[in-house]
Amino acid sequence: MTRSLVMVPRWAGSPVTDFYPWLTAKLRTPPPLFDDVRTLDMPTPGAPTIDGWVSTLASAVGPVPAPSTVFLGHSVGCQAVMRYLSTLPPGHTVEGAVLVAGWFEIDTPWDTLRPWLDTPLDFERIRAALRRCVVVLSDSDPYTPDFRRNTRLFEERLGAEVRLIRGGRHFNNPQEPAVLATLQECFGAQGAFARAGSH
Repeated sequence: MTRSLVMVPRWAGSPVTDFYPWLTAKLRTPPPLFDDVRTLDMPTPGAPTIDGWVSTLASAVGPVPAPSTVFLGHSVGCQAVMRYLSTLPPGHTVEGAVLVAGWFEIDTPWDTLRPWLDTPLDFERIRAALRRCVVVLSDSDPYTPDFRRNTRLFEERLGAEVRLIRGGRHFNNPQEPAVLATLQECFGAQGAFARAGSH
């Protein structure tokens, strides 16, 4: 069974920004955690739309992704991943999601961000689609400074495991070791099992 990691960038991000190239290289170092690692090139990254990003995700991985798929979203990419997962048919699950700098609320939203905040999410469907949900937050995120409330919302709404990184801000650095460690620790053992079972 092919095991894939699909990354969805932040607002104005692309496959060559932030920690995505570094993380991709790290994850391809033997023994690889995933058979396939890719960061999606999303449409209109400076003004992302729900329909545009969710449909791009569906085109990239299919309307029904392989059960061995793990998604990694960054900031608005987390929103896109969650909204895509809510479209999956009942009973279909994927291996998991890692949501980096995820949010449900933003302190000072701008106009093009409003639809992402105002369009409801189907938490029951999202939760049902994930075998594991891990959220990586920081205690110094400039967009969602109330990290305690953000933590509680992810735990209550998605049953997520939340990892709080001190001084992580919005995780925009070229290297983000905490993100790599989360993938290794939360999806490493399952990866070895999945690969062993596929031979």
